[in-house]
Amino acid sequence: MSEFNLYQITSAFPLLMENEEITDEDKSKIKEELILLLQQKSQNTIGYIRNMELTIEAMKSEEKRITEQRKKLEKRESNFKEYVRECMEQSGLTKIETPLGTLSIAKNPISVEVINEDEIPSEYIQEIVTKKPNKKAITDNFKATGEIIPGVNILTNNYSLRIK
Repeated sequence: MSEFNLYQITSAFPLLMENEEITDEDKSKIKEELILLLQQKSQNTIGYIRNMELTIEAMKSEEKRITEQRKKLEKRESNFKEYVRECMEQSGLTKIETPLGTLSIAKNPISVEVINEDEIPSEYIQEIVTKKPNKKAITDNFKATGEIIPGVNILTNNYSLRIK
């Protein structure tokens, strides 16, 4: 009986109670076995979910570490390119050809460095507006007044599994 999945075990409870051919004593014994199976399956479920949670956390940590490494490598690449450019300029070279590729110094397009944003005239300021529904305010309003504002649904029958 241990090869049943969680769905089969939980589905057996209503079927057991509806079956009139089984005596109450047998129903009680079967129910105890099903409860034991359900506890074992639930223990495995908790272990599986906790393992996934730990794997997700490890992945997030690794993503952060890899991102930091990438940024360091990008900075090193930028510094090295600047070093090579300075060396070429000091030598009076603007182009070096090799079998692997060509190094050349090219003029970059005009760029702007902002020193003090407050001093820039308003016609040169681009306003970026982001709109986002305030779900907490909507929830608080619903709790206080029972009013459902247009454009939203209030979901009150949501359930989630919590493991302690």
